[in-house]
Amino acid sequence: MSIYPYSIQALIQVIESQSNLISHQDWGELHQLVISLPEDEPEDVEEISDRIENWLKTDSRNQIYQAYNQQLQQVMGSLPPTDWNTYAGIGKSKSQTKPNQPSPPYKELLDNSIKKNSPLFNPPPPKQQPSETPRL
Repeated sequence: MSIYPYSIQALIQVIESQSNLISHQDWGELHQLVISLPEDEPEDVEEISDRIENWLKTDSRNQIYQAYNQQLQQVMGSLPPTDWNTYAGIGKSKSQTKPNQPSPPYKELLDNSIKKNSPLFNPPPPKQQPSETPRL
């Protein structure tokens, strides 16, 4: 299997476990990025991964990028000890999915994760004023 699905999973883990690193503006930009990604065809996984990494590699997103790299290292570190070329992709790629089964819908997984964790889609409830209790 190539490294690309792992990089997508690493971003999903950051979104779900460290959403506080993502600014309101970045949530909007990330959602727009995901909407613009190609549909979930097996050959699109590399492009999805590359576009995510390009989005992360800005100075303003340095903390998100660091968290992403940590997650990616954890995911890659959990792989069985094998030759890294096995996971290098083209020519030596091994699919994670079984024959005759569709690939995981990475675009959909990203979109769902954003919708679940973003304040754009889950605004905090309004603060309620404590009600006055009548004095007796």
